Amino acid sequence: MLDFYDILGLFGVSISMTNYARLQWQRDYAKHMAFSLGNLLGSLLIVLSLLNKWNLSAFIVNCIVATISAYGVYRCLKYKVKAAQSRVECAQQP
Repeated sequence: MLDFYDILGLFGVSISMTNYARLQWQRDYAKHMAFSLGNLLGSLLIVLSLLNKWNLSAFIVNCIVATISAYGVYRCLKYKVKAAQSRVECAQQP
Protein backbone atom coordinates (compact mmCIF):
# COMPACT_ATOMS: atom_id res chain seq x y z
CA MET A 1 0.00 0.00 0.00
CA LEU A 2 1.23 3.49 -0.85
CA ASP A 3 1.93 5.89 1.97
CA PHE A 4 2.09 9.69 1.89
CA TYR A 5 5.80 9.73 1.00
CA ASP A 6 5.31 7.30 -1.89
CA ILE A 7 2.57 9.52 -3.29
CA LEU A 8 4.83 12.60 -3.01
CA GLY A 9 7.61 10.76 -4.81
CA LEU A 10 5.34 9.49 -7.56
CA PHE A 11 3.93 12.97 -8.07
CA GLY A 12 7.50 14.32 -8.31
CA VAL A 13 8.43 11.65 -10.85
CA SER A 14 5.36 12.45 -12.94
CA ILE A 15 6.23 16.17 -12.98
CA SER A 16 9.87 15.53 -13.90
CA MET A 17 9.09 12.99 -16.61
CA THR A 18 6.34 15.15 -18.11
CA ASN A 19 8.79 18.06 -18.31
CA TYR A 20 11.42 15.87 -19.93
CA ALA A 21 8.95 14.43 -22.45
CA ARG A 22 7.63 17.90 -23.37
CA LEU A 23 11.20 19.09 -23.92
CA GLN A 24 12.00 16.13 -26.17
CA TRP A 25 8.75 16.52 -28.12
CA GLN A 26 9.57 20.23 -28.53
CA ARG A 27 6.40 21.25 -26.72
CA ASP A 28 8.35 23.16 -24.09
CA TYR A 29 11.63 24.98 -24.00
CA ALA A 30 14.28 24.89 -21.31
CA LYS A 31 14.47 28.69 -21.38
CA HIS A 32 10.96 28.99 -19.95
CA MET A 33 10.57 29.44 -16.23
CA ALA A 34 7.93 26.68 -16.06
CA PHE A 35 10.45 24.07 -17.17
CA SER A 36 12.95 24.87 -14.41
CA LEU A 37 10.24 25.29 -11.77
CA GLY A 38 8.69 21.95 -12.74
CA ASN A 39 12.03 20.17 -12.49
CA LEU A 40 12.77 21.85 -9.16
CA LEU A 41 9.38 20.88 -7.73
CA GLY A 42 9.62 17.32 -9.04
CA SER A 43 13.09 16.82 -7.57
CA LEU A 44 12.12 18.28 -4.21
CA LEU A 45 9.08 15.99 -3.98
CA ILE A 46 11.25 12.98 -4.76
CA VAL A 47 13.77 14.07 -2.10
CA LEU A 48 10.91 14.36 0.41
CA SER A 49 9.81 10.84 -0.42
CA LEU A 50 13.36 9.63 0.20
CA LEU A 51 13.13 10.81 3.79
CA ASN A 52 10.85 7.84 4.40
CA LYS A 53 12.66 5.21 2.29
CA TRP A 54 16.30 6.22 1.99
CA ASN A 55 18.24 5.71 -1.23
CA LEU A 56 21.55 7.57 -1.37
CA SER A 57 22.02 7.55 -5.14
CA ALA A 58 18.48 8.79 -5.81
CA PHE A 59 18.97 11.49 -3.18
CA ILE A 60 22.22 12.69 -4.77
CA VAL A 61 20.79 12.74 -8.30
CA ASN A 62 17.71 14.67 -7.23
CA CYS A 63 19.71 17.17 -5.19
CA ILE A 64 21.85 17.84 -8.27
CA VAL A 65 18.78 18.22 -10.51
CA ALA A 66 17.19 20.55 -7.95
CA THR A 67 20.36 22.67 -7.81
CA ILE A 68 20.60 22.92 -11.59
CA SER A 69 16.89 23.75 -11.83
CA ALA A 70 17.19 26.43 -9.15
CA TYR A 71 20.01 27.97 -11.22
CA GLY A 72 17.70 27.86 -14.26
CA VAL A 73 15.01 29.71 -12.31
CA TYR A 74 17.61 32.29 -11.24
CA ARG A 75 18.71 32.82 -14.86
CA CYS A 76 15.12 33.23 -16.05
CA LEU A 77 14.44 35.81 -13.33
CA LYS A 78 17.69 37.63 -14.10
CA TYR A 79 16.78 37.75 -17.81
CA LYS A 80 13.29 39.08 -17.07
CA VAL A 81 14.67 41.83 -14.80
CA LYS A 82 17.23 42.87 -17.44
CA ALA A 83 14.55 42.93 -20.14
CA ALA A 84 12.27 45.05 -17.95
CA GLN A 85 15.10 47.49 -17.20
CA SER A 86 15.87 47.77 -20.92
CA ARG A 87 12.26 48.62 -21.70
CA VAL A 88 12.23 51.30 -19.01
CA GLU A 89 15.51 52.80 -20.26
CA CYS A 90 14.24 52.85 -23.86
CA ALA A 91 10.99 54.51 -22.79
CA GLN A 92 12.88 57.23 -20.91
CA GLN A 93 15.03 58.26 -23.88
CA PRO A 94 13.81 61.37 -25.74
